[in-house]
Amino acid sequence: MRTATMPRLLGALAVLLAAGCADAPRKRTSAAGGVDAALVVAARPAIEAANADWLTAMRSRDASALASAYAETAVFVTRGGQSIVGRAAIERYYRAAFENSPPIVDGGLVEDGIATSGNLVYEWGHGSYTIEPTPGAPVANSGYYVAVWQADASGAWKIVRYLAL
Repeated sequence: MRTATMPRLLGALAVLLAAGCADAPRKRTSAAGGVDAALVVAARPAIEAANADWLTAMRSRDASALASAYAETAVFVTRGGQSIVGRAAIERYYRAAFENSPPIVDGGLVEDGIATSGNLVYEWGHGSYTIEPTPGAPVANSGYYVAVWQADASGAWKIVRYLAL
């Protein structure tokens, strides 16, 4: 299954670049397919915090906490292909999703890899969550994701593009 997903992942990265990341200013460079270790070290605390806080925010239905990892002009692409533009719109999306969703009882994110290009950090992985639409009858959901991180003017690392696969 992992092999079948790689072409989708690479295609998703191309879409993310075409959606506006390609013209990001270049502060650092890395070899083709390489990783700029200093860039990853700089971004790592924000990535780890967002991933660690994800399940708590999902379980408590905290749309604001989930959206806080995103840049003001971020683009979030849902599994269904809907593009949501801007942190405020992403927060509204989560808030609406929580209104129509049963309780989230478990889940987590796992980072599968990381790469850099210019001043961007690409993180990809997989996640899952379990809902309980009927007491005692849990339903698991899972999927892959790609997040593109960039430092804003203040130096804070934020997600500028996110694709749920």
